[in-house]
Amino acid sequence: MSGKSEKPRPPRHWVKRPPRPSRQAEPPPRVKPGFWQAAIAVGAGLLLGLLGASLAAGAGMREGAPGLLLGGGICLGTVLVWRAFGGTLQDFRDLFK
Repeated sequence: MSGKSEKPRPPRHWVKRPPRPSRQAEPPPRVKPGFWQAAIAVGAGLLLGLLGASLAAGAGMREGAPGLLLGGGICLGTVLVWRAFGGTLQDFRDLFK
């Protein structure tokens, strides 16, 4: 004997490489919101603004507060609903091209 252990060697075979991951497909094109969604956003903004103005007037706030809340509500409501539809600033610009 040559002094090596008597255990048989495991069979030598090629280890198959795992397949390369395929290229990921491009996501489907995004559906941009249109005029209908913009109209809904403006309508929701007007409702939120009028609600804020009526609450401010009913609470007896100073003279300019209902108008300020009206403007802020219109802006905030319109932006939030537009973003909920997935719209961006560029989509809004594209509506008027």
